[in-house]
Amino acid sequence: MKNITIKTISLALVMGCTACSDVLDKGPLDKFSENDVWESAELAQAFLYPSLSYATGQLVWNDKWTDNDVIQDDGGASNVNKEQIDRYYDAGWNPYPGGDSKKAGEVYANIRKCNLLLQKMEENTSFLEQEKSYLIAQAKMQRAMIYFSRARLFGKLMIVDRVLDPEEKMELPRTETIKDTYDFILKDLQDAAVNLPVSIKSSETGILTQGAAYALMAEVALHGAAYIESGQDEYYNIAKKASEDLFALGQYSLDTDYEKMFNEFDYALSSKEIILAQFRHENNTKFGDTWMQYLVPNVNNDKLKDIANPKLNDSFEGWIGMFPSVDLVNDYEIKDVDGTAKDWDQSSFYKAYQQNGGYVSTAIYQNRDNRFYATVVQDSSRYFNSLVTMRTKGNMHWDSKAGGDWGMALSGYLYRKGVYTAKPLLNSDPTYYHYVVLRLGRSYLNYAEIMLRQGNISTAIEYINKTRTVHGGMPELPLNLSSDAAWKAYKRERRIDLVHEGDRYWSLLRWGKADGKDKVEELTKVHHSISISEDGKSFEIIPLPYQTSFNERVFTKKRYLFPVPEGERVNNPSLDQNEGW
Repeated sequence: MKNITIKTISLALVMGCTACSDVLDKGPLDKFSENDVWESAELAQAFLYPSLSYATGQLVWNDKWTDNDVIQDDGGASNVNKEQIDRYYDAGWNPYPGGDSKKAGEVYANIRKCNLLLQKMEENTSFLEQEKSYLIAQAKMQRAMIYFSRARLFGKLMIVDRVLDPEEKMELPRTETIKDTYDFILKDLQDAAVNLPVSIKSSETGILTQGAAYALMAEVALHGAAYIESGQDEYYNIAKKASEDLFALGQYSLDTDYEKMFNEFDYALSSKEIILAQFRHENNTKFGDTWMQYLVPNVNNDKLKDIANPKLNDSFEGWIGMFPSVDLVNDYEIKDVDGTAKDWDQSSFYKAYQQNGGYVSTAIYQNRDNRFYATVVQDSSRYFNSLVTMRTKGNMHWDSKAGGDWGMALSGYLYRKGVYTAKPLLNSDPTYYHYVVLRLGRSYLNYAEIMLRQGNISTAIEYINKTRTVHGGMPELPLNLSSDAAWKAYKRERRIDLVHEGDRYWSLLRWGKADGKDKVEELTKVHHSISISEDGKSFEIIPLPYQTSFNERVFTKKRYLFPVPEGERVNNPSLDQNEGW
């Protein structure tokens, strides 16, 4: 392949994929014309950068409804959780940039970019065949990524697989079946995988590869199997083969430092577990542009005055809105003194506490699964350069009557995963940042689920044990578990290994849909907070101490898919509506 290059692609992703967005415009540009773009492999590559940034972003940012997070009342999330939405609600059918309806909708504008490149490659005679094949593969995978992000939301979609003429109205129908939509996505991924690179250098993390195509193909088929009208066995077999093709590449291995994989930019660049990630450069990324803004508390010593203890060594300026739930924390097992894994309230540490008293932090947070400490900030732990306390009158305690206020730990816990803790940042401070989209641990767990669906329990447990032991440092599960016990262990493992990676909500829907449930119980549970006494020696689980109305949760089967927004149906009468809306 002529050096377009892979290195250039990676650099563009690290820079945030914004520098070349004007390539889309017709007519003379500051430096290039449209004809220039299609005469240069490098410019054709640059043409795809913005849509790749968009596509990867869509796969990770649809995390708004996940039940792992206690979410402040921002209107949208709580209204979804309470099902106070109707057919006019738009979960993202084809949103307009900045809400400007005079501009092209983001979804189909980015699909059009992919289609335009595919059309131009058919017409092009100046590029080497290898160059054309590589560009085509990227366009098809990006198109698949965008369509999958929408298929999870809406099921059937409008499939646009060509460049529409300017005079054509975009009044296309949705596919006849959900399977038609998923078939289209899978076909794009299957086509793309053939001509994407297999191996990359550590400095080139962030590009589309054959491994990324296989990993996404397996997840698309796995998720689609729960929704399609027929052909579930076919889809599980597609997911199985794609997973095994990924493993056979031999390019990836589980990372032994789970925390750094998510919390350190330079470390993540060379992680052998990450298959695809979006890396953002500090030149065009501010603290307020990242998830950290919504994970970091808003508190300083002036706010605490003389009430909280101890004083902080840091001043935190986040706009916190997402917290680990008590239920999530309870899912991290303890490795007891006898080497066995137990729930925290069954451990010898907790039983000793019940008999003899002592500190809560020692009784319930000792010897937890390693991922707990990489993911959660708990009472009496280090956070940035400070010792933080969630107890009554603690420096992160959310209770205005006892010394706390908005901006602290609503559930009694904060997120560590996804936060760079080298130094606290202000909203406008530049920062590097990365979002993990696909990784080997996720693919191992997808494969475990496929094995469970196909009745191969021992192999499923074998793959559950991979993340459980390497990431969690926990003892292996026995291979002879019953089917029910294996499913329970699998769901727990997936929850704690993939927490805050945009997975939980979709997995809950997939399991409920595949099992024919009218209600997803996990999406009806209200959240609570842990309340620890001022001396740190007793605790209770209490209702959330702030605006509990947004903690109401309802789920009926119509929410397996969101409504096609009525405004879109008015503009396009050929669009039918999803069941129940």
